[in-house]
Amino acid sequence: MDREYVTLNKLPPEVRKQMRVKFDNRPYFTTWVMFVNILIMVITIATQSIAPIGFTDKLVTTQLLRHNLAYETVGYNQTTNFWIGPDYQSMIHLGAKYSPCMRVDKEYMQSIESDVTVEDETGCCIRKDLNACWQSAQDGCTSSFAEWKSGKVCGLGKDGCQVAAYNNDTLWEGAYSTWPNCPISSEYRDTGISTEEEFAHLKCEVSARPCCIGLQGECVIISQEECEFRQGFFHENNTLCSQVSCITSICGLSGFLFDNTPDQFYRALLPTFMHTGIIHVLITLVFQATILRDMEKFAGWWRIGFIYMASGIGGTMLSGILIPYQPEVGASGALYGILASLIVEVVVNWKIYKSPVMELGKLLLLVIFLFLVGLLPWIDNFAHIGGFLFGFLTAFVVLPHINFSEEDRIAKLVVQIACGVLAVVLFGLLFIVFYLAQTSTCENCSYINCIPLHRLLLPRFHHGTPAKTRKLKTFYLTERHLFIVFI
Repeated sequence: MDREYVTLNKLPPEVRKQMRVKFDNRPYFTTWVMFVNILIMVITIATQSIAPIGFTDKLVTTQLLRHNLAYETVGYNQTTNFWIGPDYQSMIHLGAKYSPCMRVDKEYMQSIESDVTVEDETGCCIRKDLNACWQSAQDGCTSSFAEWKSGKVCGLGKDGCQVAAYNNDTLWEGAYSTWPNCPISSEYRDTGISTEEEFAHLKCEVSARPCCIGLQGECVIISQEECEFRQGFFHENNTLCSQVSCITSICGLSGFLFDNTPDQFYRALLPTFMHTGIIHVLITLVFQATILRDMEKFAGWWRIGFIYMASGIGGTMLSGILIPYQPEVGASGALYGILASLIVEVVVNWKIYKSPVMELGKLLLLVIFLFLVGLLPWIDNFAHIGGFLFGFLTAFVVLPHINFSEEDRIAKLVVQIACGVLAVVLFGLLFIVFYLAQTSTCENCSYINCIPLHRLLLPRFHHGTPAKTRKLKTFYLTERHLFIVFI
């Protein structure tokens, strides 16, 4: 850090004595965090495929044999990544900030309940030759070679279940979601089931099963080949979407303690060490090798490590509250916390600088410029604001400072205590709002995060990718889009 200090002779003896203490610590934390960032990026690139490079969604199509035994050209909108890295779904699977993976999200669970209600109105669409059958709504069974059976589930029913405990008729009444998961075996289907039309849904070959696709883990009944093409998670041992936990498949990592009960709270910190791509991690490494390293040499590894972690968590949690359904990774919240600590260092040691106003002005101009850059799409200004706020508060608590008098020492001690208490209270409020209140959106805050020009300049925010303040349900519906041309 290139700063000019006043000459020691102009300072009181007690101040000169404090300044003789050498602040030349080894950058242990900087070295460690840079190594971790590089390691995680290497693992990400090695284990995940690179998404198409670009700024708008890319329509990917192919011809395949679908569940209705007809060849069709099928396509979907694949998200691109101009940072040169994996797509959004892969980043979620690796640990990106994504609120539905961290909490029992009210909106997400409501959408699942709505889908279960729709599922109860489906039936089994059976080809007349019994070579294929699939679960669908009546209007989804349009083939002239198939017949739709109301109240039937393909490959599932009391007559096809060989488990004695499930022979009670009451278990097979009511909503499909309450039925036992006891699909018929291929051997019993061929030899133990009557050929009467009443049992056609058990005699036919089930050609489509649940597949979890998209960022929201939408469950669709399609063939395994189509599921793999759409980069989804296929559940070959299940028949209905209500039998699978798509959010568990989408989130990955350690899974959940209980199905459909997201609890990956460690995503509050993990995204701080992850990056969207090669360009993204290089930008972070440059900052860490310069500003973070110099700051650590002054303050020491544990102080800078504390500020870095607290800022990263604070930025992630604020972002998780305001844009809960937008996947986010990166160390920007933590890095903004380090920028805030630079400002605090000037303020608490004001008298030792030759031109403190100029030093503070340069830092403020840099911060304002970076916040303006944060108004662009693909950049999360909420994480920046949260990281800066907690970096500012924690820096007052832990950074070393020089006392110019007894009154100055007492005043700084009071500020330290106040900032520490305020930081703890704000952390508590963030966690309460995130986990309990779940105030998901702030429409009036959208201009803080992204200028509205992106709606005109960037069409990707209108299809296939969530806008920065878009609610879950809207995006949940757009993910259902499937481009099909019948041949």
